[in-house]
Amino acid sequence: MKELSLIILTYNSENDIYDCLASVYKHNDIGDALEVIVVDNQSTAFEQMREKILNTYPEVRITQNTHNGGYGQGNNVGIRMAKASVVAVMNPDVRLMCPIFGRALQTLKADDVMMCGGKQMHTPTQLGWSYAFDYTVMGCWQVLLRNVYKRWDYYDYRRMHLSGAFFFVKKACFEQIGLFDEQIFMYGEECDIHQRLRKAFPKMRIAFMAECEYLHLSMERPFEEKRYRQLVAADLYVCRKHGLSEKKYMRIRLFALRLCYWRDKMLGRNVQTYKPMIEVTLKLRVECL
Repeated sequence: MKELSLIILTYNSENDIYDCLASVYKHNDIGDALEVIVVDNQSTAFEQMREKILNTYPEVRITQNTHNGGYGQGNNVGIRMAKASVVAVMNPDVRLMCPIFGRALQTLKADDVMMCGGKQMHTPTQLGWSYAFDYTVMGCWQVLLRNVYKRWDYYDYRRMHLSGAFFFVKKACFEQIGLFDEQIFMYGEECDIHQRLRKAFPKMRIAFMAECEYLHLSMERPFEEKRYRQLVAADLYVCRKHGLSEKKYMRIRLFALRLCYWRDKMLGRNVQTYKPMIEVTLKLRVECL
C-alpha cells in the first residue's frame, strides 16, 4: 500500500529531473510505500524524457498534461492521481540530502498536524528560505527579523508559510480546501495555501523539520523581468483574495529589496541583481496601484 505520493511537475526540466529522481531514490527510506508521479506541462522533449525516466525507474507514473496550465494546475493533476493519503510536492530543481520521507510520515501521523516541510539549503553550507512571513503580518520588522529566524530555525506556523519548493500535506486536508488555486499560474501559492489551510483547520498546525535538509537550486536562476513581474502579480492576486493591503505589500517589498541591496553592498557582495528588481518594483507600484 502506498503511504506517500510524491508529485514532481516538469516543464522543459531535462537539466533537473534526472538528478532530482536520482536523489529521491537514493534517499528513499520507505521502499515500495513511495509512489512517484511526474506530470509534464507540455515540454518540447517530453517523449525523450519519458523514455529515459522509465528506462531507469519503470515504477514512476508519468503523464503529460493536456496543456500548460501553470504550477498549481499541473500539480493538481498529479495529486488527483495519487493513491496515498499523504502527498508531497517537489520542484524538479530540488535534491534530497538525507532520508526525509519516513520522518515526514511520522510527523503527519499526529492528528493535529496537517502539513510539514524540511530545511531548505541553497548549497550544502548556505541556508535557503525554508519559510517566510505571511502577507498578513507584513512589516519592516518582519524584513529585519527574517534572517535571524532563518538562522535559528525559528518557525511560527501561525504567521509563516513553508516554501512551496518541497512540502508534505495530508491529502484529505488539501482536497477539502480545493488543492492549488489554478488562477495562480506560478508563485504566491505558499501564502495562499497556508491561509486557506489555517482558516479551514484552525486547530491543526504545520510542522517544520529542521533536521531534514534538502537542496533547492534556485540561486542559479538569473534575473528575468517577465518572471519577476509574474511573481509580483501573483502576490498581489493573493493579497486581493485574502483581503490584504496591496499598497502595503508593495511598500514592504521595495523596503526589503533596498535593505538587501545596501547590506550586500556594505559586505562587498554582488548587488547587480537588486538594481533591476528595484527599478521594476518602482514601475509596478505605479502600474498596479
